[in-house]
Amino acid sequence: MTALDFGRRMHRIGPSGSPFLIVDARSARLCTGLWIATVALAFIAVLTGSAQITALEAARALVGLGDDYTNMVVLEWRAPRILMAVLLGTCLAFSGAIFQNLTANPLGSPDVIGFQTGSYTGAIVVMLLLGGGATATMVGALTGGVVTAFVVFFLASQRGSIRGVRLIIVGIGVSAMLASVNVWILLTATVEDAIMASLWGAGNLSGTSWPAFLTAFGCSVLLIGAACLLARPMRLTRIGVPFATALGQNVRRLQVTAIFIGVGLTTVATATAGPISFIALAAPQIARRLVHSDGLALGPTAAVGSFLLLLADVIAQRVHPDSPLPVGIVTVSIGGLYFLWLLLREGKKK
Repeated sequence: MTALDFGRRMHRIGPSGSPFLIVDARSARLCTGLWIATVALAFIAVLTGSAQITALEAARALVGLGDDYTNMVVLEWRAPRILMAVLLGTCLAFSGAIFQNLTANPLGSPDVIGFQTGSYTGAIVVMLLLGGGATATMVGALTGGVVTAFVVFFLASQRGSIRGVRLIIVGIGVSAMLASVNVWILLTATVEDAIMASLWGAGNLSGTSWPAFLTAFGCSVLLIGAACLLARPMRLTRIGVPFATALGQNVRRLQVTAIFIGVGLTTVATATAGPISFIALAAPQIARRLVHSDGLALGPTAAVGSFLLLLADVIAQRVHPDSPLPVGIVTVSIGGLYFLWLLLREGKKK
């Protein structure tokens, strides 16, 4: 975005300067359509599966009038899983948008920089080497993600600043080393433990419960709100650091805050469901292409991320009902198809 483009859009911000007062008709239509599609997909997820539920039975369960079996299927199994997919899709999409904006590079997402690999390392160290349970595994994943983030940003820092290309290169290198460590740990474990850890590492929403959802919601809601507050300041930095500094913005503090929020969103999602690839990488790019924006576009980004992750989970459960797939396998497939299309599209342009 140029300074002239920014000036043309500033008239849509109210007197308080709040980013929530920005009204963009194209973004509003896109968000409305995507959330309607997400709600429709959620109804499909509630009604279909190995246990068929009619719309009337589901409605009765939702208002507390269903029988024990229907209540168990709808309220205890499917509803928290659907809401978890929507929540984590938003978290991953926001995190990807933040890092892509910070690095001014479409590859600057947690998938590439190595945070998810670090979370997986922390998780399997706890699972396979320390013998920890579910809570300890979540703590290990959070610790692994945060430590990896610290190492990557420390190595990528040069004279007190971080450059996007250097961050991505360092992140790829650290991720490759951690991936080798992960393979070594898996090879030294028993077959049963290695399979369990591999399933967790593929990203899985199965077994999601209300306590797990409420924990993830409580951890992420403040981070999501903080990410929304960053929308306008980061829009200024997209124009240029000197321009933002001239307007009185503390760019260094903004970058550190954005990094903390982005890492937090990624680690919450990874600790809850395991590494889910490509949502953080693809959702912000798809959203920006749909609304023709080069900024964060947080509203469309959240809608795209939630829809993609819920769609991937619905496909994962129904492509082979007797043996459902981990959702991460489907997101990788969707992401691969998207980037194949992107490469073909860019090739035709040239």
